[in-house]
Amino acid sequence: MNIKRIYIFEDDPGHATFLMNILSKLFPPPNTFIKVAGKVQDIVELIKETVFPAIFLIDDELEDASGLNILKKINQLFVNELKFTIVMVSKQDQKSSIEALKAGADDFFSKPVLTELLLARIMNAKRFLTEKDLIKQKDVQIQNLEKEISNNRQKMINLLYQFQNSKIPNAAKITSGMQKSAPWIASKLTDDMDIIDRVKEAARFAFIGKMNLPDTMVNTPVMTNGFPTNEKMNEVPKFTREILSQISDYEDIVNVIEHIYENFDGSGIPNKIKGWEIPLESRIIRVLMDYDYFLEKNSGKQNKAIDILFNDAHRVYDFQIIAYLDQYLAHLNFMGKAGNAKEIPMLVSELIPGQTLSRNIFTSSGLKLISAGTRLNEETIHKILSINKEDSVIGSIYIFNINN
Repeated sequence: MNIKRIYIFEDDPGHATFLMNILSKLFPPPNTFIKVAGKVQDIVELIKETVFPAIFLIDDELEDASGLNILKKINQLFVNELKFTIVMVSKQDQKSSIEALKAGADDFFSKPVLTELLLARIMNAKRFLTEKDLIKQKDVQIQNLEKEISNNRQKMINLLYQFQNSKIPNAAKITSGMQKSAPWIASKLTDDMDIIDRVKEAARFAFIGKMNLPDTMVNTPVMTNGFPTNEKMNEVPKFTREILSQISDYEDIVNVIEHIYENFDGSGIPNKIKGWEIPLESRIIRVLMDYDYFLEKNSGKQNKAIDILFNDAHRVYDFQIIAYLDQYLAHLNFMGKAGNAKEIPMLVSELIPGQTLSRNIFTSSGLKLISAGTRLNEETIHKILSINKEDSVIGSIYIFNINN
């Protein structure tokens, strides 16, 4: 490696000339240029024009400045540049040498310096900068390789997503919707951003395990009433792992999608884990996938699809997720109507007689407290308030907007 510049900050003309003569022979131009300055104003100008890699020789006691302060400024300005700093200590005592090292010097020598010692110090500086340059080059190579690996990984993810969507007609539409609803639901159940981010990513590949199924089966649900629709469906979790395990650093996502078809009571596939042992992300995606299936089967009737899911709560599904899915649908309805929504959210304390529920009310224990369509009176409001103290209501209470 060629040293671009050697900067000598020395106000003693005789010593500066001695240093230049020795260093010019060791580092002849045009590869290296030696610059000398003794006054602080000239030093400042040279520092502004610094070219790297560079070696700095700095007198610790300049006439109008502290060499150690100049050293500190150089280290502050050029943190990541290839440089080597040597302090020329005026006083031959241990304290001055220690102060130079504390100020950030890479090396030091005492004045006056012998030619052999100067050459040894400069060659050591060159060796240091050469090794540091090699490390820097390797770091750049590693960064480029990591970037290339990351780009290739993303290309593989995108390609698999395209394959999934080309194989399964409605996959793109359904997974796109789930990428919005799944994080919303997850955020109501946990503050863990890793889970929230993971469920959004996993939702993209909810159907990936069906890619190895015959074309006649891709639109068939994997599970019906909590049981595999046919024997071939038992292989879907295995296919999921085989396909997605080709993506590096994707094990967390694979684990989520692999366990989508675990039933809440432990009767599902592939490992028959149950309840809270099933990843939260898996439980959310299962509810969303089956909701979409039941929605289509029931001509787009949201309340009918939700009721079907609730009928299998605790056995197949996590009831909290169904309740929050219902809340999400109400939230979309309310937010998407620009003040003209058919239903609006209310706090328990805001309920008054005469209001009509637009959604079922569920409690944290899974109790269906009051059904949608119920017209509130003092008795029902008192019931809600009383139970809410011990078994809190999930989410907001939605009522029909009488002004719409």
